[in-house]
Amino acid sequence: MNDTPQDAWFYTREGEKIGPITLADLRIKAQEAALNPRLDMVWTQGMEAWKPAGEIEGLFERRTSPEPAQSLGPPTDPYAPPTQESSAEVMAKEGGWPGARRRSYLFMVCLLPILLNIALPKLMPPLAAQFGQQLLGPILLGVGIAMLVIVLYYSLQRLANLGMSRWWFLGNFVPVLCFWVGYRCFACPGGYAYHKKLDGAGIFLAIVYWLLLAFAFAVAAFAVAVFFGALESPEFKEQLLEAIRQISSASAPKP
Repeated sequence: MNDTPQDAWFYTREGEKIGPITLADLRIKAQEAALNPRLDMVWTQGMEAWKPAGEIEGLFERRTSPEPAQSLGPPTDPYAPPTQESSAEVMAKEGGWPGARRRSYLFMVCLLPILLNIALPKLMPPLAAQFGQQLLGPILLGVGIAMLVIVLYYSLQRLANLGMSRWWFLGNFVPVLCFWVGYRCFACPGGYAYHKKLDGAGIFLAIVYWLLLAFAFAVAAFAVAVFFGALESPEFKEQLLEAIRQISSASAPKP
C-alpha cells in the first residue's frame, strides 16, 4: 500500500528533492522566500510531471497592479493575451541555475589539469633550485591534492547546475554510467534534468564528446589487438620469458 498521504507535496531545492510536506507548509515556505517560483520544482499525486513552483495555483500571493489612469484614447482589446515567456524558454536560460556553469566546469575540470601537466615539467627545475629536492615532493603532493579538491568541487556544483542530485557523482565510478554522467556535465546546459533541451553550444559539445569517446575506444581496441597479436610472435614470447627469468633470479634468495 502507498503510505504517502493525499496532501503530500514534494519540491526541489538546488537539485535536491525534499518532502513530503503539506500544502500549507509549502505556502509558508513560499511566503518566507524559501521557495523560488522559477527555479524550484513542485510535484504531488495526480500531476503528470514536475512543474515550476510559480505555476502552482494559490501557492504564491498574486499582487494586483494598481488600476491605470483612464486614457482618452480608444479602448484596448480586453481579450488580448499578455506577452509572456513560456516555461520552457524560462528554464532554458542557463544563467538562472545555481552551481557551476558549463564553461566553468570545462575549464576547471577538463582544461586546467591538462595545462598543469604541461607546466609542471617546466616548473620542476626552478622549484627544485628554489626549495630543494626534499621539499619538491611535498609541494607536488600539495598541488595534486589541491587539483583533486577543485575537480571534486566543480563536479558536484555542475550536477547541481544541471538540476541533478550531487549523489550522481558516484556514477563516475560505474562502468557505462560514467559516460552518461560525463556527457551531461560536458555538454548539457543548466537545468537540463528538467527541460531536456540542448542549445547550440551543447549540440557542438555533445558531438565533440562522443567523437572523443569513440576515438578513445578505437585506440584502446587497437592497442589490445596489437598486444594480443604480439603474444603470437615467438620473439615476443622469448623476450617475455627472459624478463620473467631475470625477475625470478633477482628475487631468489642467495645461498
